Amino acid sequence: MYKAEELCGLSVKPKINDIDLNVLQDYYRKFLNPFIYQYDITEDEKQSSIQLRFDEENFCHLLGIESIVKYSVSKKDIHNYKGQSGWNFIQSTGLSFNDLKKMNKSKFRSIKAKFVYFYLMPDIIENPIAVNFENKNVDPPTKIDCDILFYTKNENAIVHLGIKEDETLGYYIPKTFLLRKLERMEPMFT
Repeated sequence: MYKAEELCGLSVKPKINDIDLNVLQDYYRKFLNPFIYQYDITEDEKQSSIQLRFDEENFCHLLGIESIVKYSVSKKDIHNYKGQSGWNFIQSTGLSFNDLKKMNKSKFRSIKAKFVYFYLMPDIIENPIAVNFENKNVDPPTKIDCDILFYTKNENAIVHLGIKEDETLGYYIPKTFLLRKLERMEPMFT
């Protein structure tokens, strides 16, 4: 089983059996959460600056934890799989990939690539290729909710991170993490 520090130095993606939810949470805690990422943007000769932060409450949503369990747990317990409550629940209970698989094996399989490619997150945010994202321009329509889409090509996949301004917080937060494997040309937006 990899440790968070080992994930940071990988040159090839880990196998799903070599990582677990607590490892990804520790990775997020050490390599994403403590930092404020500043980006200077030039668009139509207009310059602006934005900040991106990886708050604890964004972790579960980025990895799709709630989507795995939403039909397997009661509505009163769903809060344990999203937001700050989800972060705390994972930390206090040791929720694992095996637990998630038991709750919804097919959904777990459909998003397990997110877990495997999560180690690339610092690469995406440190040297991003970015585009303004407007959902109205996407055909067919998508559920993606972001203002800017970062992406990078790595290891036979195109990895995307969508960020959106949180007007209450006054900075950008990660909203969408998705990928498209190049060997099978899967649809990118669902």
